[in-house]
Amino acid sequence: MKKDIFAQVESQALAAGDSVKVDTIRFFRNSNEIYRRFDDWKGIDKFYFIPLKLEMTYGIGGHSISMAEGPLYLGTFISNTLQHPDLFTEPCPQCGHQLMPYGYNGSPLSGRVDLEATCPECGWNSYVSVSGWRIRSEALKASQKADRLRLMKARLLKPKFKASTVEDLLAFLQDR
Repeated sequence: MKKDIFAQVESQALAAGDSVKVDTIRFFRNSNEIYRRFDDWKGIDKFYFIPLKLEMTYGIGGHSISMAEGPLYLGTFISNTLQHPDLFTEPCPQCGHQLMPYGYNGSPLSGRVDLEATCPECGWNSYVSVSGWRIRSEALKASQKADRLRLMKARLLKPKFKASTVEDLLAFLQDR
């Protein structure tokens, strides 16, 4: 049986009551299924706007540079990756299958970006380093900007709008 590399972090997040971190870890664990079924949930705002806690800040000498501004939403992250596969996907170094990352971050100084993923074919789980931090940061920030209007509309149409959870999204996908 494959070891769940995210179990300990999820357990700590649950104990701390950090629901955003719990959702983030559950996304990491289920990212391939969430990507695969994107068309089933992309139009449902309560799933699209699930906030994630992704570390996308590079710190040096007391200054920080962010690849993206917070908050970062599940739908924004997934749609950005799918809209820019040339920037945010890479072949698995073990089997060659196209990886769909559950995280990306890097250094604006070196230009390196690490795309973290689990291969759905062979189970490889690590990161692939690519160059081009600035262009990837600009693409992600543009995706965030485009989604702000959608979120504003959702909140205007439903003043009590509340994002769901990754657990609820997975249950929804299982029922379909």
